[in-house]
Amino acid sequence: MDRTRVTLNIAGQEFRLSGGESEEYMRRLAADINSRINEVQQQYPQMSTTRCTLLAMLNMADEMQKLNSDYGELDKKISELREARAAQPARVPVKRPFERAEKDKTPVGV
Repeated sequence: MDRTRVTLNIAGQEFRLSGGESEEYMRRLAADINSRINEVQQQYPQMSTTRCTLLAMLNMADEMQKLNSDYGELDKKISELREARAAQPARVPVKRPFERAEKDKTPVGV
């Protein structure tokens, strides 16, 4: 697979990156990072760009940890539901409305 090469500007610094994702995806990541840095800079205009970048990274790491925790809880619940379903006795099949009795050979819709 070809690697995508792109130059991105993040927090005023140019980065030449290479990766397996599309250029568009990599540019969206850079835009998200810059947006988060700008939010911190607006809240703390006296803070240096470096410190704003670090604070934005800390916020992103916190968000990622919380999302990973939520994902783990959801994955656990899904496993529990699958196990509970497997433990239930088999249900009697429900007859579908368009199924005909064996003796009724009349086509449906006639």
